[in-house]
Amino acid sequence: MNQKSIVKNYLYNLSYQILIIILPLVTASYLARVLGAVGNGIYIYTYTIVNYFVLFGSLGISMYGQREIAYCQNDKVKRKKVFIELVLFRFIAIFIASIIYYYAFMRKGEYALYYRILFFELLAAGFDISWFFQGMEEFKKTVIRNILVRVVSVSLIFILVKEQSDLNKYLSIYAFADLIRKYFFVVLFAKIF
Repeated sequence: MNQKSIVKNYLYNLSYQILIIILPLVTASYLARVLGAVGNGIYIYTYTIVNYFVLFGSLGISMYGQREIAYCQNDKVKRKKVFIELVLFRFIAIFIASIIYYYAFMRKGEYALYYRILFFELLAAGFDISWFFQGMEEFKKTVIRNILVRVVSVSLIFILVKEQSDLNKYLSIYAFADLIRKYFFVVLFAKIF
């Protein structure tokens, strides 16, 4: 990889990292005012629970996968084998996490509706193959798609979330935006292979 593409990849990654720092700063005060302490508390509590299951389902595959794809970047056969093994492993782990999550949180309870909405966050983790593109050092494709989905989701938050009872809309926007963002990688991957 030449020096020019390293700088480009760095700048793409840097711009995305800055965006994901700025966007919550923009939306946090709006959501605090609109959803109130109770709505934000429910969001944080339910999101934290689902995030534990996402972490279990991911099992560090992103970092490991990025490294392994980078090692076999020029060997298409080995790269495909590594990719399939890691995706299968992740699907199995996400499937196990989903079953436990379903029985523990989605069936009944005070926040069952919110857990059902956030299930799509767990599902999105199964589609996350961004590590493949990072290992292939194709940051431009991932960053542009991520920025586009994030900006649209923030716009939808400002348009649709207007009162405290809109917590389910906010969770839906958040979870489906993440699902769409990660599904873009699958579509892009299909074009590469």
